[in-house]
Amino acid sequence: MGFATEKIRNIAIAGHVGTGKTTLVEQMLFTGDVIPKFEPVDSGRTVSDFAQEEIERKLSIHTSLTHLKWKDVKINILDTPGSGDFVGEVVSAFRTCECGLMVMSGRSGVQIETIKLWRRLNNRQKPRLVYINRMEEEHSDFSKVLQDIKDKFQSNIVPITVPMGAGGNFKGVIDIVENKAYLMSPDGKKETASDIPAEFAAEAEDYRMKLLESAAEGDDALMEKFFAEETLSPEEIRLGITKGLGANKLVPVFCGSALRNSGVVSLLNFIESSVPSPAGAPETLLDEEGNGTAITINPGEPAACYVVKTSIDQFAGRMSYIKVVTGKISADSELMNEREHKKERVSKVYTANGKKLEEAGELSAGDIGILTKLAHTNTNDTLCSPDKPVHFAPLNLPNPVHSVAVSAFSKKDEDKLNMLLQKASEENFTFRLSYNQETKETVISGMGELHLNMILDRIKESQKIELETKVPKVAYRETITKPANAEYTHKKQSGGHGQYGKVLIDVKPLSRGEYYHFENGIRGMAVSKGYIPGIEKGLHDAMESGVLAGYPVVDVSVTLLDGKEHPVDSSEMSFRLASKGALKSAMEKAGPLLLEPVMKLTVFIEERYLGDILSDLSGKRGKVLSQEPIGGGIMEVDALVPQAELLRYAIDLKSMTSGTGSFEMGFSNYETISGKIADAVIHAAKASGHDDKE
Repeated sequence: MGFATEKIRNIAIAGHVGTGKTTLVEQMLFTGDVIPKFEPVDSGRTVSDFAQEEIERKLSIHTSLTHLKWKDVKINILDTPGSGDFVGEVVSAFRTCECGLMVMSGRSGVQIETIKLWRRLNNRQKPRLVYINRMEEEHSDFSKVLQDIKDKFQSNIVPITVPMGAGGNFKGVIDIVENKAYLMSPDGKKETASDIPAEFAAEAEDYRMKLLESAAEGDDALMEKFFAEETLSPEEIRLGITKGLGANKLVPVFCGSALRNSGVVSLLNFIESSVPSPAGAPETLLDEEGNGTAITINPGEPAACYVVKTSIDQFAGRMSYIKVVTGKISADSELMNEREHKKERVSKVYTANGKKLEEAGELSAGDIGILTKLAHTNTNDTLCSPDKPVHFAPLNLPNPVHSVAVSAFSKKDEDKLNMLLQKASEENFTFRLSYNQETKETVISGMGELHLNMILDRIKESQKIELETKVPKVAYRETITKPANAEYTHKKQSGGHGQYGKVLIDVKPLSRGEYYHFENGIRGMAVSKGYIPGIEKGLHDAMESGVLAGYPVVDVSVTLLDGKEHPVDSSEMSFRLASKGALKSAMEKAGPLLLEPVMKLTVFIEERYLGDILSDLSGKRGKVLSQEPIGGGIMEVDALVPQAELLRYAIDLKSMTSGTGSFEMGFSNYETISGKIADAVIHAAKASGHDDKE
């Protein structure tokens, strides 16, 4: 059966790529007797990295769910990817868990992804732990990394375990709370507890005094006792640290060697005793207008959960990963999908250790698990008791930053390709699929080149579909710059009823973003009211394709001044064609101009790359709005840059910053272009036949 809410701990393991997150998870599962032996990442047999592309690349791509029982507590572990291309997986895990565990290298310390993820935890006011890994490697330096964390994050850093030696002399860790040593096994088996060796006793006592002070700060009563007696019991230390962690006032730090299974027992002991349970953790409900209401995780309310991830398995089918917020989710129950207003039958409830599903019977509030074969449910959906409908706030995922146009070499594969891309978008919410009617391209977007290549490579290898990718076309617009008027007569005789319509229009430019305005300025009955809708349709037809390069027309005001109709030959279609011709003619005289989309770009880079980035943005016709340090030696640069200059920016930035930079972007506005740039766009449009699309 399930675990009570107070007996659950949810922890998201995150950090820069290559810091050893998956290795640490593997050792936690081994130490917790979930698996009989530890498997290194290179073996391709770890519990967390079970997808074929992860095994082949030796790289975490998906967040995996594992769990273990430590003492009488269930610890759910979400192992997240380290590459910024898969940050959506980390964002989802941070939403799902009450605590983060940041893994850092004892050699490299704080790295760019560490800083970005730390900021995401700050934004959520989420408690976190730190595990300094790879203490067995040469040039690892615990004290140096501690100082690096303090300098870059200005946090109250509290070591819970400290290393005994480093590099080739690393022997294990000292647990300051328990006041004992955990010696590393020479053959990679489980650690053994012992007294603190004499050679490390003085150093351990120094750390212990600092720990006592930090623990005392977590509770007023403990502070009074510490001042009076200058010591605290292990239970009192845990209480103070637990309160300080829960209030996000301090960051407990652990160390060890994941590869050699060192520092894991102390970490698990601390998670069991001091990491907050989900009980009372905050969540947000949305009303029909999208306004948020704060609630807490509560087992006493009717059942409700939200879907944090969707995976489609060839054997298990559609798997919906859920976080239970209220009540219990049980097998053989019925839930309402609030978005679809349809009921879903829950046949079985599972927990997981990687790809291995385990029947759970039920999941209590705060627990994480999997429901299978739900017919109407996607990521971000809320499932709840039909008696009490609720709707949880969706995941706040970052917008994709890199796009490519994709097509199949063989036309017969197009439908199959689109189906596979649609399936990928259902599994990965930072992967977007769209068809651009204007440019006639299927465009996929993701968090980087690696992200998109992973998805396309999987399709090519599994389905043997030959693909072609290219830089997407930019959705330019056309507008006018001055008033003009035009008269146009559509007249056609072909025996019997003919076609006749005549209109006189005035055009003038509108402010950017106003798109279109129409006014019927005819006085009298020169044109019957029944033909006015046809005239407006003709104006919209004309605006679909401008006179410069065939791009859509925006920000135009049209006034119908006069017209003429024929008692027999006039029709709505006649006036539709007449108004279309009139607007085309008027635009020729109204100073037509090209508009290009401009993006709001935010770049995060190490300070040493600032000059290169600013110079590059200038060369991309960018306008820098601000540049400011955000801590940790990281600069944030905000700029407005034409979209045409950013189509390969994910690749450009990676090259300029040795893969350490990242960026976010979104649409800002349209701005005019002229001269050689406009000439080049017009020439390219004509060469591709874009201007002939009407």
